[in-house]
Amino acid sequence: MKIRFLLLLFIGSRLFSQVAAPDLRCLEVINANGDVKLSWIPPADPNHAFSSYDIWYSNLASGPFSNVGAVGAITATTFVHTNTVSTVQSVYYYIVSRYGSSGVSSSIPSDTLHSIFLNIHKYSIAECLTLDYNPIHQPNRLGTDNKYKIIKEYPLGTWSNFFLTTNTLCYDTINVCKAKMNYQVIVKDNSGVCFSASNINGGEYTNTKSPNRPYVDSISVLPNGNVILGWEVPYDKDINHYEIQYRTPTGSNVALDLVNGRNTTSYLYQTTSANSNSVGLFVQSVDSCGAQSTVNYDVRTIYLSTKYNSCAYQTELNWNEYVWSPGNETLEYRIYYSVAGGQFKLLATTTTTTYTHNKTKPGELVGYFVRVINRAKTITSSSNRNFFFSSQVEAASFVYMQSASVIDKNSVQLKLYIDTVAASVGINIYRSEDSAHFTMIGFIPYIGRHFYSYLDNTAETTKKSYWYKTMVRDSCSNERTPGNVSKTMLLRVQEDKEKIFTKHLNWSKYEGFAAGVSGYNIYRIINDVSNSTPFASTDAQTTSYQDELENESTNGARIDYYVEAIESFGNPYGIKGSSNSNLGSVYMEGRLFVPTAFAPEGINKLWLPITYFVDKSDYHVSIFNRWGKKIFETSDDKQAWDGADCPADVYVYLISYKNARGEYLDTKGTVMLVR
Repeated sequence: MKIRFLLLLFIGSRLFSQVAAPDLRCLEVINANGDVKLSWIPPADPNHAFSSYDIWYSNLASGPFSNVGAVGAITATTFVHTNTVSTVQSVYYYIVSRYGSSGVSSSIPSDTLHSIFLNIHKYSIAECLTLDYNPIHQPNRLGTDNKYKIIKEYPLGTWSNFFLTTNTLCYDTINVCKAKMNYQVIVKDNSGVCFSASNINGGEYTNTKSPNRPYVDSISVLPNGNVILGWEVPYDKDINHYEIQYRTPTGSNVALDLVNGRNTTSYLYQTTSANSNSVGLFVQSVDSCGAQSTVNYDVRTIYLSTKYNSCAYQTELNWNEYVWSPGNETLEYRIYYSVAGGQFKLLATTTTTTYTHNKTKPGELVGYFVRVINRAKTITSSSNRNFFFSSQVEAASFVYMQSASVIDKNSVQLKLYIDTVAASVGINIYRSEDSAHFTMIGFIPYIGRHFYSYLDNTAETTKKSYWYKTMVRDSCSNERTPGNVSKTMLLRVQEDKEKIFTKHLNWSKYEGFAAGVSGYNIYRIINDVSNSTPFASTDAQTTSYQDELENESTNGARIDYYVEAIESFGNPYGIKGSSNSNLGSVYMEGRLFVPTAFAPEGINKLWLPITYFVDKSDYHVSIFNRWGKKIFETSDDKQAWDGADCPADVYVYLISYKNARGEYLDTKGTVMLVR
């Protein structure tokens, strides 16, 4: 029994005294000799059994491993293995803790880490360096950061951060004529106690290819006739200057100027020859080795020419096609137009190189230029400005729409006032339902007078508002003079669910008066009988009204509303207009309020239904007892049942009447007679 106890005590002591391997965290190649610095976190040693750390090393992952040193202090955290082959390949390490008497026992080995080996490949075609490297452990250890920091030595003696990536590949472009450059890969340990670093690799590299061609994004003519040439900075960083070339009138290309600095992206050609023909300017990049890029000799300014047709009242514009650098294409050409030296405004767009302007203003200095835009809408180029004096036949200087007024549910009447100084063929009438898309619906011949009227009988005035506009056709039948736009009013009448006599009127604002709207008048038409005096009015900003009809219940059951817009004072033509909306009709439904009980000897002595908007000529009331015998009837809505000679009981009533729409209705129910 004693022997068994001592054996258990010995085994427990051995287990309690074990020391684990250190946590190997980093491998750092620290100089050109291939020295490798190992960093670790010491294990726990509560019983002070630690003897030493044994450092094991191999050139291969599969071994064999050899002991390259020992560290006797458990508090030690680093070891430098000198003169390894880590500058030409990755090397492998693990650490074992020895403990117990004279280090007789050893721990399980730590994780095996291998140094980061940086390899560099140069591809001469792209002048590109590819950097590839390995992680220190596969798969990546939980405590190691997943980002690799690439540092670069250029110029020699100056190290800087170059790239940060999670990949084990990195690329760099040779952007100098010839230079020495070195690289190193570093990955930190998340414990913060160390980092791993690769060997330093690099060399002297030469850029032997020609620099990238500058891609011209625009060549544009400025308002003063000068030409501005713009290009994108090429990818190559080794660009010393740009050579600007020019195509002579004989067709040869000659050097014109030099522009220093890689980031320069424009050149100003200070002549006005672009006002008389298309100018070719070209740009070539030159690197520090003197190598030259190719040149895009298709780059030319847009030259715009015009031809004015005084008989057809139109300008024909022609220009050469704009040629983009590869990667761009034309979305459209935008034509801009100016009158009397005013601001240029967008006139039209096209994808062709011609355009006919049919609305050139007569008797004015007019100007045009064309601007092309790429499909991505990021780059534009403009042509020369082309100015000339137009000489056209005269046309009416104005046409004014006095009003657009609703006549009935299908008709709108337009009243027009036109200038008679210049003879015209007539006036085109246009209509729209959305204020944007107008359709021609009619034509008024000109007969030499000021005032004209047009009736649009294809409208649906109770469903929508309409916009109307006009265009005067001059003596050659060209549309010349636009008029004002007018919008009809749309009136809607809504019932009030809580109040049977309340009606809510809402209407859209009238548009088109030259002096604006001063206010709105509201009219009622009761049973087709109109009143020339409005029963209510609002100001110009108020487009709603609440009408109470209880006092009209005896006058009729059908009520029509319409709203009249009144123009303010100050119309420039001396005309004060007015415009009517559509009719908003109300059919007052016949309603009955029937008492459910009465007491001949009490307060409510009579039983009498109350009628609203009921046709009195077709009104009839019948009372029946519980055996179906008729005991009372009347066709007078003012005659009540007094219950005479009838006992207290429940009686049945039947009421027949006709509503405002001419519909016959029946209402039946019970009434209690109380004695």
